[in-house]
Amino acid sequence: MSIVSAVTSNGGTPTSGAVPSPASATVAIFGASGDLTARKLMPALFDLWNDGYLSDASPIVGVARREKSDESFRNEIYEAINGHVRSGAVTADQWAGFSRRLFYRQLDIASPDGYAGFREQLETLERQQGTGPNRVIYMATSPDLFLPAVEHLGFGGLIPGRDVPEWLRVVFEKPFGHDLASAQELSGNLRRLLREDQIYRIDHYLGKETVQNILLFRFGNSIFEPLLNRNQVDHVQITVAESQGLERGRGGYYDNSGAMRDVLQNHVLQLMCLIAMEPPAQFNARDLHDEKLKVLKALAPGNKGDISSWAISGQYSAGLVDGQAAVSYLSEERIPADSRTETYVAMKVLIDNWRWAGVPFYLRTGKRLPSRVSEIAIQFKQPPLNLFNTVECEGDVCELVGTRPNKLVFRIQPSESIKLSFSTKRPGMQYQVHPVTMDFNYKQAFSEALPEAYERLLLDVLRGDSTLFMRSDELEAAWQFVTPILEHWKSSDVGPEPYRAGSWGPRIADAMLINDGRAWRTPSM
Repeated sequence: MSIVSAVTSNGGTPTSGAVPSPASATVAIFGASGDLTARKLMPALFDLWNDGYLSDASPIVGVARREKSDESFRNEIYEAINGHVRSGAVTADQWAGFSRRLFYRQLDIASPDGYAGFREQLETLERQQGTGPNRVIYMATSPDLFLPAVEHLGFGGLIPGRDVPEWLRVVFEKPFGHDLASAQELSGNLRRLLREDQIYRIDHYLGKETVQNILLFRFGNSIFEPLLNRNQVDHVQITVAESQGLERGRGGYYDNSGAMRDVLQNHVLQLMCLIAMEPPAQFNARDLHDEKLKVLKALAPGNKGDISSWAISGQYSAGLVDGQAAVSYLSEERIPADSRTETYVAMKVLIDNWRWAGVPFYLRTGKRLPSRVSEIAIQFKQPPLNLFNTVECEGDVCELVGTRPNKLVFRIQPSESIKLSFSTKRPGMQYQVHPVTMDFNYKQAFSEALPEAYERLLLDVLRGDSTLFMRSDELEAAWQFVTPILEHWKSSDVGPEPYRAGSWGPRIADAMLINDGRAWRTPSM
């Protein structure tokens, strides 16, 4: 994984510990008229340039079907990113420097006819900008265009061979397939045209600061890693919750995807891999991917019974979120009245290996939950003897309670932090338990703003570092586990369990943990 501590001399402010700048490359965004380009990619590229990580010799080319001039494209990008970059407002000098490398080229991505001309346009632009033929193609398109676009790149002479010095790297957004068979087919077809080291399957969660810090926290501190095993851990909970519904007209996409494909199959399983994987032999992309793959191959159902006993789907009904009325999923725009798409998934899984045998991992994700929060909570086992008690009161009701279990919590969003809770003695003449928390918060510890996930991932693509991207065998192993669940839900006579918008999900998901003598954690802000 790249750990960056320096910048080069363009529009940004240098820091100490200089490292070589990334090779200059053309960045071409296919689908540049879309929401992803405006909200995520262009702000990230601006911040990379402003911090000195993106060379002045790197043109950024928006590619889409509509006719548009460079100037109008630049105006659109300015409106999109001003106020949405890390520095806040974009100054006149910053924009003058950044906009000079913004260009627009019209291309019907689905048709092979224009690609030869597009290659000539890129070559002309690269000669004018004084950059080489190295290129990043970012597929910010619908997934049905992934394969045709790469095929057309090949026909247009835009895919360099293995024995030439120039390189091409192609970035794909999720979803990458919709089940095991489609993912295997897509990967197989792409491998006819691209090498694995040219394919970057992006999962923006892996670019978040706290997610990356999981690896350093585990393998850079001798006191914690020995505790993460079946002897010390009671269970692990991973929550990726959204308070939003289907804003920005996403109903058509989401109803063909659902919570399993949209979040759990990728984001949640990747978080699980990082917290459960063995230490890699070396800290490089190949060894890290190998260890994550072992976790995915060791995944097993949490119960021996029917799938419905350990994998639960839900769909939100009308309710209140943050005090605002929220309509049901079936009342959302572009959602069929009889849709059985799940907006919530809860699962109990096991990892059948030496480290984690018998330790349940409870995974959940959903829309229209009380808050937007993502976290990994590791609950440790209680001491073998409960030697200490205390009295806790809620109103007029008091009870004698024992020591609370220790917890280690990685907060991924919205406020990145790492918390460790443990018990201490309450001041006084008696041995009474008092729970306390050691809290590391990024914003309190560091004055500078954290890089956005897309910044780090785009920089890694430029550097050819695939550590934070999914390898094809990882992707297929994840699909292999979740596809039977999706097929079971599709063939079942029973649809997803309803839950009220603004709640933490259906009651049947609560019952799954209650049956184990546990309860879902309510994430604290």
